[in-house]
Amino acid sequence: METGTVVLIVVGAVTLLAVLFVAIEKISSRAREISAAGGDTARGWIIRCTKCDSWRPATEAGIIRFGAASKGKRTATRCGACGQLCLAAIEKGPGPEGMRRIDERTNREIYPETLTA
Repeated sequence: METGTVVLIVVGAVTLLAVLFVAIEKISSRAREISAAGGDTARGWIIRCTKCDSWRPATEAGIIRFGAASKGKRTATRCGACGQLCLAAIEKGPGPEGMRRIDERTNREIYPETLTA
């Protein structure tokens, strides 16, 4: 390879990394602004353990989602109810009927029909 070609490849790679860095910084600063303003950035989303089917609101888990729409999103976490490592599902909704929710402070079940919207 010629020296000029190598220089062009390196300059292109550095430029691409700089653009990606700026884009990621803008997105994360927007998330910080929403969070600092007290905005509920994951309103209506839940995180559900795929092993024991317990769930909790995504905001309690510290999840930030804005402008989000997905189907089948999973994240690796340790369930607060059963204590197992799992790929927890992040889903839209107040909590599926028939699923149990564990209050981590009292370690008691909360039933979906008793929750206020």
